[in-house]
Amino acid sequence: MIEEKSLDLSQVSVANLLNNDAPTSIPEPETLETEEPVVEATSEEESQEPVAEAKDSESSSIEETETEGTEETEDLESSEEAAPEEPGVIDTLRQKFGYEIEGKFEDDYDGVVGFTQQVAQMVAKEQLDTVFSQFPDVEQYLQFRYNGGDPKRYFQATSPEIDFGAVELAEEDISTQRMVVQEHLLKQGYTNEEVSETVQEYLDAGILQRQANRSLGKLKSLQEKEASTLIESQKAEAEQRQAQLHQQWDSIKTTIDTGKLKTFEIPSADKNKFYSWMSDSVDNHGRTQRVIDREQMDLETQLAIEYLAWKKLDLSRLVSATQNTKKAQNLKQKLQKTQTASRRMKGGVNSSQKAPQKLPSLKELL
Repeated sequence: MIEEKSLDLSQVSVANLLNNDAPTSIPEPETLETEEPVVEATSEEESQEPVAEAKDSESSSIEETETEGTEETEDLESSEEAAPEEPGVIDTLRQKFGYEIEGKFEDDYDGVVGFTQQVAQMVAKEQLDTVFSQFPDVEQYLQFRYNGGDPKRYFQATSPEIDFGAVELAEEDISTQRMVVQEHLLKQGYTNEEVSETVQEYLDAGILQRQANRSLGKLKSLQEKEASTLIESQKAEAEQRQAQLHQQWDSIKTTIDTGKLKTFEIPSADKNKFYSWMSDSVDNHGRTQRVIDREQMDLETQLAIEYLAWKKLDLSRLVSATQNTKKAQNLKQKLQKTQTASRRMKGGVNSSQKAPQKLPSLKELL
């Protein structure tokens, strides 16, 4: 009889099923029994190798991630260190305006205001310099007025009624020749009668035009000299006044630093404050705090200060007068009390007794 052979599926491995090179036919039982240990060993080794490889790949990926994270952190730190700081408000304004302003300005509202004011002054100066370069006479006049000069005197010297620099003498213009000669003679101190006689002599001698040309040149020089002399003298006077003012404030500062003013003693902490109160300007008009405070004084305070000045600042007499006044007031109060007590002793009306009530009138009742 033919022996029936059953198919043992347990002998078939997964590796054989997935292997393309595996035989299509199912091996016989003997063959399977001989190859069983080899197949199982191979399958176990193949299953363990991928697990080990996976672990190695995972550990290497973790190390690579940590390395990349460290490198990124280092790159961020280095980029932060290398990044330049953003310029402040004042530095930005310096770049925008293009002016180098001396001094330190904070990046706040006060610093911006101070910086822009300095820039505005420089812009105004540049504009004035441009105007003065085009019109030198304008600069000359402003300088004269700044030094406290009288504008009438300035225009009389620089713009007289007759500008001899613009006068032209024609041969047939006898009236202009006569006028020039007369003006020159008057400048030299001749009287009106002497001037008239001299001019007539020049005319009769036929030398009036020649004398007029000489006089015109001298009159031009005189006018130019008068104008320059006026401006220079006004400048010298302004410098002298400035020197006197500086000397006066030096004297004030020295006196305050001594710490004694008549009968007053100035504490050390008040010396500089008191001097600044008197000398430093606090508004756009150049007024000091002293001037402002005096303008805000009421009439009584002003009179009190004037009274102190009238008394020659003799505070000892004023203090004694005040003490005497207080003593007199106290004495008057004591006398009033004494008089009330004496009236009580003599049987006067006691304040505790009630005064008799007055009966109402008929008009009040109705």
